Amino acid sequence: MAKVEPGLLSIGDICTETGLSADVLRVWERRYGFPVPVRLPSGHRRYRPADLRQLRLMAEAVAQGHRPSLVVRAGDAALKRLLVPREDPLVEALFHAVVAMESGQLRRLLRDSRGQLGWRPFLQQVVAPLLDRVGLAWADGAIGIQQEHLATEVLEDLLREQRLAFRPRPEQGRVLLATLPGERHRLGLLMAAMAYAAGGFSTDLLGVDLPVASIAQAARALRVDRVAVSLSIQGAGETSRRLLKDLRERLPPGCRLVLGGQGAARTRRIEGVERVPGLDVA
Repeated sequence: MAKVEPGLLSIGDICTETGLSADVLRVWERRYGFPVPVRLPSGHRRYRPADLRQLRLMAEAVAQGHRPSLVVRAGDAALKRLLVPREDPLVEALFHAVVAMESGQLRRLLRDSRGQLGWRPFLQQVVAPLLDRVGLAWADGAIGIQQEHLATEVLEDLLREQRLAFRPRPEQGRVLLATLPGERHRLGLLMAAMAYAAGGFSTDLLGVDLPVASIAQAARALRVDRVAVSLSIQGAGETSRRLLKDLRERLPPGCRLVLGGQGAARTRRIEGVERVPGLDVA
């Protein structure tokens, strides 16, 4: 019996570490020839640690809007060039606070910038570039998971606080926000919730990775006017499209289903599902 290489990772490990779905990994393998898994006698796929590092960089590049066909074929040096963010003194100062794990300084800088900018420029010019900077550093191994998690938790705290500071206007209605099964990108959901709250909507968040039936049940119980689903680039595809069609059929009459996030534009249109770009709301 052939010996199995030590340190191999399962497809579940890769998905957890990169945010990519198993479907995306299989499509890339079939269409572009990477990653090339080690096949166990059982037929199960296993991946090398070097594959994980490369896939992290690729996932980050796709999340920033680069085409998968370009990303998969790019070498390590080319990937890093794609991922170099535009230098900004504030973003760099925030990033250095993340690296040093100076949570107090990170919060102060974020609060100051939020006070100086409107909510939309704050999200577009500060939060999004900082996430890109942190994501690249984590994918490249320059920072650890503890630093990436610290940045995420501080941003989540601030976004929740800012959202709750907006007063809803009854005429705008009520929106329920969630992500589909397997979609674990929370910050995009919180940014969408802040956009709705800034527009005067009453917002209810269910969080991430929710069964379709649970989202529909909550929509009925809360009597919302619309359900907003956030979809990352990694989550785009036919699996999410099927889930959205299922959700559309389960929602009560008159309840709108809205799809946002970076994955919305990369998911084929579905009758009865509205797609909104960027931080727009519908």
